[in-house]
Amino acid sequence: MQGTRQTTLAALLVTMAAPVAAAPGHGETEVTFTRGNRNTDFAPAYDAQFRAKLVEGSAETSTELLAGGLVHPWGIDQLPDGSFLVTERPGRLRHVTANGTVHAPIEGVPEVYNEAPETGWATQAGLLDVKAGPEFATDRMVYFTYSKPMGDGMSATAAARGRLSDDMTQLTEVEDIWVQSPPSDAAMHYGSRLVFRGDGTVFITTGERFTEKYREYAQDLARTYGKVIRVNLDGSIPEDNPFVGREGDDAIWSLGHRNMQGADLAPDGSLFVLEHGPAGGDVLDDGSIVFLTDFENGSVMHVTAKD
Repeated sequence: MQGTRQTTLAALLVTMAAPVAAAPGHGETEVTFTRGNRNTDFAPAYDAQFRAKLVEGSAETSTELLAGGLVHPWGIDQLPDGSFLVTERPGRLRHVTANGTVHAPIEGVPEVYNEAPETGWATQAGLLDVKAGPEFATDRMVYFTYSKPMGDGMSATAAARGRLSDDMTQLTEVEDIWVQSPPSDAAMHYGSRLVFRGDGTVFITTGERFTEKYREYAQDLARTYGKVIRVNLDGSIPEDNPFVGREGDDAIWSLGHRNMQGADLAPDGSLFVLEHGPAGGDVLDDGSIVFLTDFENGSVMHVTAKD
């Protein structure tokens, strides 16, 4: 993510998946994409774990400027009335009407950690994803993720929820439903996205917190770095989570991930996640699959969440 800046918010209207290569005959210039050299010598764990195939598409897209003046908008979700909830990473939650009116920050959002890492890189911490709850039309519950300050320069990815007032101005009954453990002094790679599974549970993606020390925790079931988390909407643990009953954290759904900042359900209900790769090499994973990668020793093991 780039540094804090004034950013415009655009609504992207897409009739289908956007084309990788523009097809002729649609008023666009034909574009040919070529790949550069791979930036790693590691072999794929299995045949499908490799560079995605380039596919030509014929979809036409259009954009419409909806609202401007927001400071690093990070998460967005559309409400039943067609308006939007938008997070600004410094810690503000905004209601934006369907015609683009940006309202004052919604009150009741908890304090967020919004400091730049000691490396001098751009700030990554702050208010992150937001989603209207599955029963928002009746219970007004809103779910969000943020970098939670833990004291002494430490922070953790956290997921919380609160009840949005009818006039869209205030969150009440705000509570954390999950907090990453342990906290970290590395203000990087928080994740995080929320995905409702449709069964009364929610997936929460996390990052591995970047440093050589912390990235090792992505393989550790006792620590929730580099994990897909699954909890009930109140934060309790589903009994059918794959690691329940084993030594470690029962909230874990899958492990061995890097910095997951994209996630969604496929039409068949499968979870897919996008994780940032080091210096390129971003990865699209089936979230029920666990890839345990040892970058230091160049080894990869692939197991399913049930193994």
